[in-house]
Amino acid sequence: MSSEDGTGTHGHGEGLGDGVNGRDGGTAAQESGAVCVIGLGYVGLTLAVTLAAQGRRVIGVERNQAVREQLARKEPHVREAGLDLAGAVDSGLFTVTDSVPAGREVDTYIVCVGTPVDGDGTPDLRQVEGATRAVADAAVDGNLVVLRSTVPVGTSRRLRAELRARADVELAFCPERTVQGIAVQEQRSLPQIVSAGSPRAVERASALFRVLTPGIVEVSDLETAEVAKLACNAYRYSVFAFANELARLCQSVGVSAREVRDAAGAGYDRAPMPFAGPVGGSCLPKDTAILSQAFLDHGAPGSALLSGVREAHRETPARVADELVERLAHSGDSGPPTVALLGVAFKGHPETDDERSSPAVEIVARLRRRYAELTVRSHDPAVPEQRQRALGYEPCAEAKEAVEGAGLVIIGTNHRAYAELSLEWLTERMAGPGIVYDAWALHAGAGAQLNGPVRYLAFGEGQLARQA
Repeated sequence: MSSEDGTGTHGHGEGLGDGVNGRDGGTAAQESGAVCVIGLGYVGLTLAVTLAAQGRRVIGVERNQAVREQLARKEPHVREAGLDLAGAVDSGLFTVTDSVPAGREVDTYIVCVGTPVDGDGTPDLRQVEGATRAVADAAVDGNLVVLRSTVPVGTSRRLRAELRARADVELAFCPERTVQGIAVQEQRSLPQIVSAGSPRAVERASALFRVLTPGIVEVSDLETAEVAKLACNAYRYSVFAFANELARLCQSVGVSAREVRDAAGAGYDRAPMPFAGPVGGSCLPKDTAILSQAFLDHGAPGSALLSGVREAHRETPARVADELVERLAHSGDSGPPTVALLGVAFKGHPETDDERSSPAVEIVARLRRRYAELTVRSHDPAVPEQRQRALGYEPCAEAKEAVEGAGLVIIGTNHRAYAELSLEWLTERMAGPGIVYDAWALHAGAGAQLNGPVRYLAFGEGQLARQA
């Protein structure tokens, strides 16, 4: 079973513990039993390690043998600040297996497997349903099942009915809402939404999460929690879409999106806007798609707003790639340039090693449609080199190595390492005529500090294009 973030899909190796399947139908679960976390990716592993740090005995379930092997070496396969995997393993409170343990060993099962969506936004619930079936086979009367995976509205109630047809268990939906990169910190600070099918289940789920955070938000039913989870991410995705659409307008007008943002929000709390920049990752687009589908699933007219938000984000990498192709054509160099991609992950702040749904990767993919023989040298402080190679890149240990002789440099994330680069240092190493494309406008205020025949372009910064 893979995690809520989609890791855990291939590899070989041995686990940390012995898997136990089967069901002891006559044994009631004990409150002092273990917590079983199913799916050990960005969501499940951070939760499991944090619970173990608070003194709970945790059994992690991960089907990916390569991941289990890495965890056995006390090496996290996800990059999260403050994740003390070694401490959790050494304490004896955290063990890992490849199958769901019997309910007689467990008080609470927590499902953290993935719910990816297809190109149309339809969620794939096979992992959630498979995990639920495995729990149903293992559970005993008295077990609590906590669903933490993001699901369509109405899924929790359906899964609760299926579980209760097998055993006298209860289900709670307690959505994960942490940000990748600072999930360990947020496990202990963010309020936890709790919903369940009975008051007793609400009480038990609240007690479980109260050891992590003092903020418990109990809501009246499962559907309220499901909508609340989706609404949080869809709202953020919508706000980012507005910022990027405004940046597109500013670029056409010939003004700076950053200056517009700063002026609009200066001393004016009613207009807080995020910085513009291509948005990626797995959660925001997925949750927006699921919320959009919920309108139709529950008899409401479809949401033109959410459909427009999704389309605006999908078009951003395509527009950037088209602009770069046009600029390169005007440079007089008809051949494909060597590209230096600085930043492969979908974001750089907070730092993550997750390259899934990365706008920078999508921009390069679209450039490759135009230049079939494109050479891409990549650098990212967090993304492992083998995963960069899997994308067809030539990973470099240092940014200098990637940039040397490149005709196009794409600053693809807002990582601090790239914000601290000197444009003069960067451009003196490039081939000319060249282009630096700054997808997050990290150096928009230093656009004149170039060395050689290199042009600097930044997302949403029309003033730079006008001056050029």
